[in-house]
Amino acid sequence: MIVWAFSIISVLIILLIAISWYRKKRLSLFSKVAILIVLAVAAVFADAYWIEPNWLQTEQVVISDPELAQVMEGIRVVQISDIHLQGGIGYREKDLIAQVNALKPDLLFITGDFFSDKQKWELDDEIKALTELIRSFKTTTGIYGVAGNYDRPLYKPEIVQKFRTAGIDIIANQSRMVALPNNKILHLAGFDDSQNKRANRFAFREIPPGVPVILLAHDPENFREAIAAGVNLLLVGHTHGGQIAIPYLINRSKSANKSSFMSGLFDTGKTKMYVNRGIGTTRVPVRFLNRPEITVFEFRP
Repeated sequence: MIVWAFSIISVLIILLIAISWYRKKRLSLFSKVAILIVLAVAAVFADAYWIEPNWLQTEQVVISDPELAQVMEGIRVVQISDIHLQGGIGYREKDLIAQVNALKPDLLFITGDFFSDKQKWELDDEIKALTELIRSFKTTTGIYGVAGNYDRPLYKPEIVQKFRTAGIDIIANQSRMVALPNNKILHLAGFDDSQNKRANRFAFREIPPGVPVILLAHDPENFREAIAAGVNLLLVGHTHGGQIAIPYLINRSKSANKSSFMSGLFDTGKTKMYVNRGIGTTRVPVRFLNRPEITVFEFRP
């Protein structure tokens, strides 16, 4: 709607300027400024609607943690989040598959919001497209994920089984002992997005005390719980980095500024949290100053 309104207004302005030029054979200062404004705004709209949402960015993140580094030595971990897949596998998803596979990950973590906001009408199509997407990712060790706030379908065992058949293990308030190519064992825990703190505690029930732990969740508001549990690294998404990350304005928007932890790396004590900006969008299909993100982690002492 906004794009169409801007397009109509722009056409009218250009027509008025063209008529003025035809009559006077020259452009006034006002007309020149108006043309520059229209071109500038058109460039912003083109970037926000068509360029940035499809322009994936790979972030290289170093996690300094002696405990995790000992376990994760030589292991390549990739995180993506907030796919919000709708309309099948398109250009962005094909590029996502190509870029993730080119990184040759040992582990791929997907931290929630697989589904779009149109799932009530397109659920069967979304499941089919998502399972195709998951099958397309190649790892040496496995793909693990958790549900996000758009992922109500993942509370149904039959849909979780379809995802598992496609190659992803959805962890819901449980943990996994992951055998790594370096002959070490990673203790990996996962929260669902039910916001049930009592249920979340079950994620750590089978993890021995004193071992390093990576926790997958969707919402960065789980940071305090991760700190209390002594988790080494929490990986989340949810915020989309605000989608439209214009300085100052993003802080004025309750929709964009969802959390105190919008994107990037945070740490308190021994616990670190990384907030991924996500791949897809919701509500308005735009990104500005905020490209979709693939994260690659390196672990150092």
